[in-house]
Amino acid sequence: MKRIALAFTALIFATLKTYSQDYHYSQFDANPTYLNPALLGERLSSDYTGLRLNVNYRDQKANYSAGPGNYRSVSEGLDIPVGDKWTVGQYFSNDRSVSNVFTTTNFMFGTSYKLIGKNVDGIDKQNLAVGVQFGMLNKSYSPVDYSFDSQYSAASASGFDLSLPNGENFNTSVFTQFNTNVGLYYRVNVKPNKMKVYAGTSLYNITTNRERINGVNLAMPLHFNAHFGMSYQLDDKVLLAPQVLYMAQNKAQELNVGSLLYYSLNKHNDAIIGFNWRNKNAFIVQLGVRVKGITLRTSYCFVNSYLMEYKNRGLEFSLVYTSPKKTYRSNF
Repeated sequence: MKRIALAFTALIFATLKTYSQDYHYSQFDANPTYLNPALLGERLSSDYTGLRLNVNYRDQKANYSAGPGNYRSVSEGLDIPVGDKWTVGQYFSNDRSVSNVFTTTNFMFGTSYKLIGKNVDGIDKQNLAVGVQFGMLNKSYSPVDYSFDSQYSAASASGFDLSLPNGENFNTSVFTQFNTNVGLYYRVNVKPNKMKVYAGTSLYNITTNRERINGVNLAMPLHFNAHFGMSYQLDDKVLLAPQVLYMAQNKAQELNVGSLLYYSLNKHNDAIIGFNWRNKNAFIVQLGVRVKGITLRTSYCFVNSYLMEYKNRGLEFSLVYTSPKKTYRSNF
């Protein structure tokens, strides 16, 4: 009977008072183009200041899932400085939830402009930047994998035969809309080569405000991010990077607080360990390495909420590559 719980998801989305929430990543700082459009072009290291590419993967499932990857998110982002002030970039993301019943795909182009500070210059004391992204958002709802009590079959290994009629009227829905995101970011070098402090805020889904599920128009609320962090060089070996992310969308709120610790193996190579706490949800452990301009990290979510009853778990991987010199520069 546990699989029947999937049907309640469809019933929830059949009301006008329902609101959707965007997906999230535990390693939010490893996905800058999705976190804040104003982060295009921002580099905290003066040694690697050129093209930046990030790839992220998140897999989450629970014991009521019939197969692996019940919730899966993948994303890719790219940004390239094109001058002292401008940076251009893009990101692609795809999220599949509830065994692919709900699918969201984004493809966005973006640009940022530095109001203060020289682009990707390691000696600049400040960076005040604004950013904007625009592109397409595609969402689909496909309840073909739902099972109902009318499909119960003792002859089936899973207990349900999906080829049997379910007697329900849930239709597949697909829609595509134009979308826009904006962001603001500020960073100051408090102590050269010692301490940097930064903060930013962003607003998503500005122009996309409706979605259609099973023939019903639903409101798509704005998605608000506020993030804060710093990097502090304790000594020649250890760098601490505390970080905070607050997300709000309609009545849903999330707070992610943690810190990364970089231990220098030599001039350009570091070992990484991190711990995060997501409010009323999970503890997150991160491990990784940074080899010159390549950073690899993995994280695991230890759930401490009601989801423990479902043995819920989240596994995440990220790769961030930054080239060691400025590329594709122009004089405008």
